Amino acid sequence: MSREMLEAELHGLRSSAGSSRADHIAVIRVDGPGAFDLLEHASTRRLYLREGQMRHTLLLHEDAGILADVYIGSADDGLYVLAEGPAEAELVAWLQALRERQFPSARVEVCGQAAERVTLGVDGPYAWEVVSGLLGRAVLGMPYLTLLRREDTLCLRAGKTGEYGYLLVVPRSQATELEARLAEVGRPLGLVTVGREALDVCALENGHFSMRSLRETALARPLTPIELQQQWRVAYDKVFVGSEALRARRAEGPRVRATSFTADGALAPGQTVQLGGDDAGEILAATFSPSLGAWVGTALLTRRLAHPHIELEATSEAGVVHLTTRTPPLIDNLSLHVDPHKHSFATRASPAETAP
Repeated sequence: MSREMLEAELHGLRSSAGSSRADHIAVIRVDGPGAFDLLEHASTRRLYLREGQMRHTLLLHEDAGILADVYIGSADDGLYVLAEGPAEAELVAWLQALRERQFPSARVEVCGQAAERVTLGVDGPYAWEVVSGLLGRAVLGMPYLTLLRREDTLCLRAGKTGEYGYLLVVPRSQATELEARLAEVGRPLGLVTVGREALDVCALENGHFSMRSLRETALARPLTPIELQQQWRVAYDKVFVGSEALRARRAEGPRVRATSFTADGALAPGQTVQLGGDDAGEILAATFSPSLGAWVGTALLTRRLAHPHIELEATSEAGVVHLTTRTPPLIDNLSLHVDPHKHSFATRASPAETAP
């Protein structure tokens, strides 16, 4: 993608709204009397789910490495798993193997939805206005991490861009028609079509974890929620897949920690970061941010340096790149200043609703 196209998509995501095909998200329905117990054992967090609620959690390998970045939601027809990481077939097989191992007599149905459903994403400070125009005003009252069914569409309020975000799980047979309606509703609201690259830039600007930033590194094998600062998604007082290994890693104490940064030049995953000529860690993910006019990313840094406002260096083909560690979010998201009950895209330039 050209720099100009990426900047146009990012401008839409930061100023109005962007729609996308979320083909990278596997959607799986889990139903039956043993469904909750299965997902509770898989999840690093306690679910505590009532109908219409969602939980942002993780699935781990037995060695505590991250298998999937997951939302689990409770709908009227079962529990839904929306996962980034493994392909649908792999995740279905993983859940079925877990059921056979831990709950062999439980009646649980694990169904991948790719053949029947398509997932669309809508993100941006006015995403709520686009989605409510499509599905009705009930969308305006959706708290974060809730879901709502409208006819055959399942609407989930989530998002990893720092702006308002919604996922629409729709029947595959209706996807083309619904996308056309979405474009029609969104046209006067500045809706643009965006790709995964633009969404990933927004995620990095806000310090959100992404499965696409995971890589093999000698600094921590494997990378676990501890090094990746995802312990807010872990309940250490419960048993889950990988819990024993994760507790052992926690007892050892992490050597590195993922830390956000800004930089004055191009960087790539795996590049060594230094302080005063000594190795301090390595780049985990990096990209150029048109919003900031600088490079942003996440580095795995030794614990004593994994704090904001530390000046570091990395060497690239173009020369020395200077980094400064930061506390995310790195930008002031417009969504923080927009209230769906007071504002609208049409009033975005009014004195009462101005961009930060």
